[in-house]
Amino acid sequence: MKCYLKSLKVKLIYSFAVVFLVTAFSSIASIFAISRVEHKMEIMEQMEIITLQTLIVRQKEKNFLLYGNLQELADAKNLLGYIRKKISGLDPKYLEDLENINNLINSYEKIIEEFLSGKGYGKTGNALKGELREKGHTLMTLIIKRANSLKDKLETEVLKYKEMSFLLLWVAIPIGLLLCLFLAEWILQPIEYVRKQAINVMSGKIKAIPVEPIANKCMECDGLVRSINKMLDTIESKQQQLVQSEKLAAIGKVTAGIAHEINNPLNNISLTAEVLLEDMENMTCDERREMINDILVQAERARDIVHHLLQFSRMKKSTLREKVDLAKLVEDTLALLKNELKITHTKVKTKVEKGVATIFGNPNQLQQVLVNIILNAIQAMGERGSLEISLRVDKETKKAYLSVKDNGPGIPDEVLKHILEPFYTTKKDGTGLGLSVSYGIIKEHKGEIHIDSKKGEGTTVTIELPLVEKDEEKSH
Repeated sequence: MKCYLKSLKVKLIYSFAVVFLVTAFSSIASIFAISRVEHKMEIMEQMEIITLQTLIVRQKEKNFLLYGNLQELADAKNLLGYIRKKISGLDPKYLEDLENINNLINSYEKIIEEFLSGKGYGKTGNALKGELREKGHTLMTLIIKRANSLKDKLETEVLKYKEMSFLLLWVAIPIGLLLCLFLAEWILQPIEYVRKQAINVMSGKIKAIPVEPIANKCMECDGLVRSINKMLDTIESKQQQLVQSEKLAAIGKVTAGIAHEINNPLNNISLTAEVLLEDMENMTCDERREMINDILVQAERARDIVHHLLQFSRMKKSTLREKVDLAKLVEDTLALLKNELKITHTKVKTKVEKGVATIFGNPNQLQQVLVNIILNAIQAMGERGSLEISLRVDKETKKAYLSVKDNGPGIPDEVLKHILEPFYTTKKDGTGLGLSVSYGIIKEHKGEIHIDSKKGEGTTVTIELPLVEKDEEKSH
């Protein structure tokens, strides 16, 4: 049973069943009360008929006494039979003195029969008429009294059922509302949990929705959460592939410069080695040592170039976080792009100071963002452009602002409002993913990218990132 109650489907079935039972109980109770009231009203109608017929009998009795018409007494006798039948049909508990009423009717009927048989004339007739009048009056008085008494009794019972119906209504409504609230909470709580956790995922607070709090409450929600988490893993994996593909595209853009940069130390190493090989016997030890040292220096230069390239191309998990000095990040990025800047004769002016802006982040991904921004600026400016890279810290907001400003042609307003959208590009050979991927990386670091540009006045791209908090430094 406990296992079944984890299913949202079963919860809905139970909820509908409970609501149906409450509704059915209320309906049955109301129908019962209405039926009882109708029964009481029927009894009251029957009693009113009996009272009315008794009054008619008295009227016929008076007509006989006034005009001596025996047909009136015959009609009265027939009505007494009808009244007796009606009274016998009533439940004895609703009519007190039923026996006395029947006895009175019998006595009254006997007197009428005496008149109808011709015995009610002469001297005895006057006494019999008086007895007829007296019996009729007594019967009518008793029936009217009992009718009024029954009416009062029935009205009391009807009022009781009416009060019971109102009480049931006032009890059923709050119980129904409380039951609906409970059922809604019981059913919607796991769904609300999934919704709130999904918002946390969207805002970047968590990478996956915790399964444990929901696993024992809703089977369907448990399956939904697991499916969402699997989807998030797939999205993250695809995003990493996309980031890496854009990184490879950036590497492709600087390959020519890096090849030229490596070729110089390799040529120096080759020439020095040839000279050393050809003229080793005629050289002194110091000369040979100097040439070997030159080979080592050139090899170290080539190693550094390859090291920068390998560091940049290496794919690291997006969850990796470490302390990153943004000034050092700028220095490493410029070292990677040194020959690209040299080939395009781009002048770079930096206003950065080491140690003033430290953040927690993925250095590899942040460098990719900076490479994309600088390469975009170089391509926009063409040869002999000018770049200004500055770094400032806002102590109040506890954020760092890294800006890359170029003196290129600027970005038109209609292009600027779409520039961070995926696959949007104005380049013939562009993918439209560079800035979009960069924006995604910065958002993962809880930062923002701001682009300010006017046509003909250049472009400034500012990366906003939160600084390392003191408690974060201790925890890391």
